[in-house]
Amino acid sequence: MSSTKQNKTPRAGFSFAAIDQYVEQNIVLPTEKIISSREWVEWGTRNAYPEYLLDLYNNVPTLRSIINGNIDYVAGDDVSITPLREEFDNQEMNKRGDSIREQVRDIAKDFEIYGGFALQVIRNLAGEVAEIYYIDMRYLRTNKECDVFYYSEKWNKGGRDVVVYPAFMPNLDWDKLSDEERARHASSILFVKNVHTQVYPAPMYAASVRACEIERQIDEFHLSDINNHFVSSAIINFNNGYPDQEMKDEIERNLNEKFTGAANGGRIMVSWNANKESATDIVEFKVEDFGERYKALSQHSRQQIFTSFRAIPLLFGLISEANTGFRTEEFEQSFKLYNRTQIQPVQRMICDAYDKIYGQRGVLTIRPFSLSGDTEDNVN
Repeated sequence: MSSTKQNKTPRAGFSFAAIDQYVEQNIVLPTEKIISSREWVEWGTRNAYPEYLLDLYNNVPTLRSIINGNIDYVAGDDVSITPLREEFDNQEMNKRGDSIREQVRDIAKDFEIYGGFALQVIRNLAGEVAEIYYIDMRYLRTNKECDVFYYSEKWNKGGRDVVVYPAFMPNLDWDKLSDEERARHASSILFVKNVHTQVYPAPMYAASVRACEIERQIDEFHLSDINNHFVSSAIINFNNGYPDQEMKDEIERNLNEKFTGAANGGRIMVSWNANKESATDIVEFKVEDFGERYKALSQHSRQQIFTSFRAIPLLFGLISEANTGFRTEEFEQSFKLYNRTQIQPVQRMICDAYDKIYGQRGVLTIRPFSLSGDTEDNVN
């Protein structure tokens, strides 16, 4: 029996590799990690979650509009504090000259961006509250028990120049404290957050972070479209054989960093070919209804952001898709529910914080926002 030996000639072919998604790689997760060599709990991947949230606020128009509107609503038409002592008659809360209204606006901004806020309480030699300062939540970290706080403006550099503060204790018996204890509690931190099942707070829009990223990337894509004229997706042919997987990954990674994503207006596919004759013929992809797809995606992400705040565009002076214009009666009806469910709880949380500091109810009063100028019941 004779056998026939077949010659196996390598068959010309190609393989495709898509570039990794940009958005998922750049979202900072709100992880809470305890490092044995540190006393504080890290807030987010690489301790960068608050910086990431601030970046979203600065670069996502819908998110910024809602947060700025909520700040105005929370601060209301007026803010006043009961002068418990003579030095508070001018409504200034510290030697820096910050007014109580300025503090409430700063607090409201942090609460809307991060889901919490912090105040630095300064006591005088008699143990009385002498000054109150707003503390930027970006720069504050704490331990698991939230009874010690660490302040640094360089968390992105490993947490340099850290200043340590104790948690504010409202019922301190100052006379029974030692000189060392008095010095330690002379400056303390009141930390307020909207959740109690984790160390750090969570913003109202936490579930719509991806929608925020989509809106931001759409804006960057269209800007790059104009600047770079790189409108359509494309395919790049490598016609000199098949490198090993490590080399493929390196080349694709370099292409990804240099040419793809929202900052370059397009997405590239890579084709590995044995030679030019076996190269893929497609050079450019034409997407039908390209503009409509982006419009639908933009509308969807915008709606997701509003949904996370349980809000509608009308509440922030924005025209709806139906373009019915701004109607005062419709606004007032919508705001009445929104104020009760979303604004007043934040106002009460802020008022409770000042009540806790001074040990007396009704210290802070917020006169609610009113479009028509009519006054409602004050929040205190």
